[in-house]
Amino acid sequence: MKLLPLPREKRRLLEPLGRAALTCLLTAGSFGGLCAPLPLAITAAAGPGLPGLCCVLGCGLGAFLFLPFQAGLRQLAAAILIFSGSIAFFDTKFFPRRFFRPGLAAALLLLVQSAYLIARPIRLWALCVFCMGLTAAVTDLLLRRRDRLPLLLAAGLCLSAGAFRIVGISVGMCLTCAFLMRSVRQMEPARGAAWGAAMGLCLGLLGNEPDLAPMAVLGLSCAALSRVRSAPAPVCIGTFWAIGGGCTLLFGTEEPLYRMIELFSGGILSLLPLPRLSLPPEKKRAQPEKPPRPDRLAKPAAALRDLYDSFFRGTAPEKPENPSVVFDRAAEQVCRRCILRDTCWRQNYSATYNAFNDACPRLLQRGEAQAGDFPLYFTSRCVHLSDFVGAVNVELRSYLLRQQYHRRLSEVRDQAREQYAQLGDMLASAGPAVPAGAQAMGYGVASSLRPRQGQSVCGDQLDTFEVGDTVYLLLSDGMGSGEAAHREAAMTVRLLRQFLEAGIEPGPALKTLNTALSLRGESGGGFTTIDLLALQRASGQAALYKYGAAPSYLKRSGSVSRYTGQSLPAGLQAVREAPECTRLQLTAGSFFVMVSDGIADAGNDEWLQNLLAGWSGRDANALVSLILAESRGRKGLEDDCAVLVLHLSSGEKKPV
Repeated sequence: MKLLPLPREKRRLLEPLGRAALTCLLTAGSFGGLCAPLPLAITAAAGPGLPGLCCVLGCGLGAFLFLPFQAGLRQLAAAILIFSGSIAFFDTKFFPRRFFRPGLAAALLLLVQSAYLIARPIRLWALCVFCMGLTAAVTDLLLRRRDRLPLLLAAGLCLSAGAFRIVGISVGMCLTCAFLMRSVRQMEPARGAAWGAAMGLCLGLLGNEPDLAPMAVLGLSCAALSRVRSAPAPVCIGTFWAIGGGCTLLFGTEEPLYRMIELFSGGILSLLPLPRLSLPPEKKRAQPEKPPRPDRLAKPAAALRDLYDSFFRGTAPEKPENPSVVFDRAAEQVCRRCILRDTCWRQNYSATYNAFNDACPRLLQRGEAQAGDFPLYFTSRCVHLSDFVGAVNVELRSYLLRQQYHRRLSEVRDQAREQYAQLGDMLASAGPAVPAGAQAMGYGVASSLRPRQGQSVCGDQLDTFEVGDTVYLLLSDGMGSGEAAHREAAMTVRLLRQFLEAGIEPGPALKTLNTALSLRGESGGGFTTIDLLALQRASGQAALYKYGAAPSYLKRSGSVSRYTGQSLPAGLQAVREAPECTRLQLTAGSFFVMVSDGIADAGNDEWLQNLLAGWSGRDANALVSLILAESRGRKGLEDDCAVLVLHLSSGEKKPV
């Protein structure tokens, strides 16, 4: 049968009652009639508030039921002092420290018991010290190791039953044997022997006269049980009973028959299907190998994608504000005091609103209301027409400003949503750099920049770099010329190179950069073109990405292929759209040429195609110089110029 979880209200009610009942029952396990340390430790661990108060009440009830009058008073006094100490020191810096509450509980227990122990035998002082140490140790365990709580509570209940006997047989001893057999089977022999000896010592101190025989009996029995812990249950029970019975006869324990019955009864009780009372043994696990980069980034990418799906996807846009609010608010200001209010808004209500509906398209298109926008049947009747038109214009300006604000807010939200989605895609696409293949094609690169006439810096920027087996050629043209264009183009090249060198695929990297440039453009920044070629040296396959860039050219033998793009420059392109990509196959001996629009644009590049078709050289630097010289003769220095030429060969990489 499956137990249903209790409602939260019932759990809040049962938890304080459970604490009180637990401390009450554990008070029965008092050592030598002096005190019961376990409920005091639970009170110290509970701290101030309702949990600690319930523990004090449980200690008081248990002292009344299970302890003599004087011992019960001392038990209750110790519980009250411990609870009061938790309240007094709760706000101090000492309270959170590890040994403060265990030490406080032990000190207050000694304070209460010392008045009674004056002029008493040394045996009682030793018993008091033992109770203090047990209180401090259990308090520390309860504060630090909450996973040990079931084990400690089971041990405490076994000790609490030690005072009860049935026909001379100790109920506590039977339960302790069953408890040890279920818990020790998961321990090493030395640890099991220590655990059994500790339980035996506590059982021996429960009576008025200390008895150390249970400590030896249970310690040796648990050590033997740990040795055969992997054997079947009958073998474990027989071993525990045989060793324990032999020790009982060896040490001359009183009523050995009853003691052996207790050992055997504990073994039978251990067969009951009770919950596990010990933690599973700790197994040493081999350290997993460090996962590759995609595995490390998979979870962050999934989290960002889930955030995007949860918060943004599927959300309906807000309904636009009805333009009729302009007339309603204007009428509230003007028509309320008019003598013809009832005539317009009660007798001719439909005609009045039809007049507003007829005028609405014209004044929205113009952005201003005029008397001629309203029908004649309305203007001839309205005695405050000029005031009404003025009020409509005031409300119309407010309405248009609100519409503009909402449109702008919607655009910003769309950009933010897209940033979350793009960042998730970017992390998901990140991968480790692949080492260059041994059979990769060699290549040579030549490039040149030339600023516009009258400028000291060029507004175009370019770069070439490798990431694993991939060669990237990058050219960016900033808006305009001079320092501002140079700064924008250089920033674009630098950021895009960082993305690509981090292992981000070109598509997500370009899309993220385009969104960032769109947001930057809102605060006065510009836009830039991006021309990016990603070449796999091993296979010759390449991908060409263009954001508003000039045409690029591929020369194979005597043929020239021209590649253009329809995307707008980065920062103007729609953030939701992926960058335009063209797949190419480059072979050894071919030339790939990138230029900015200062060299040639889509409407005037026939001369460049003819130049490339007639080129028969093998030097990329000579081709760059030829293109620049021909462009200067045709267009002069009216714009910034950039040329980037890639020459593929079958040999090794040539110097850039």
